[in-house]
Amino acid sequence: MTKEELSKWLCNKYKSCYPVYHEKYPKSIFMFYDENFLRQKKLSRVLDEVISYPTDVKGICLFEFDFKNKWFVCNDYEIWSFIEKNYSTNYVDIREFIDLCLKNFTKNKLIPERDLNIFQHKLQDYDKLKIKS
Repeated sequence: MTKEELSKWLCNKYKSCYPVYHEKYPKSIFMFYDENFLRQKKLSRVLDEVISYPTDVKGICLFEFDFKNKWFVCNDYEIWSFIEKNYSTNYVDIREFIDLCLKNFTKNKLIPERDLNIFQHKLQDYDKLKIKS
């Protein structure tokens, strides 16, 4: 898999998620992937309807934005290991790849507008963001 293909895969994974806020972790946003939500999202696009986000959290958490500590955390099994298998086993290479992808996603507005607003508001010092698995 090329870096470009892998970047597109990562972006699609992210865009397939919905944000979850937890009162115990007010400085974090968790991005959950759920097949039912993904189907609903595709159907709403076809029917030109507004997507409604789930009220009950279901699925698997693929990403976490920890704004307090400035961390971006990837699910080890679903995301990190996939990148290891298809790109590099070197931790630093993977971290730099994810960092570059995030910067490109925000720069090219591939991340939904709601998340860009979150980035701009809460993550003003983007370069200090740490990537973790």
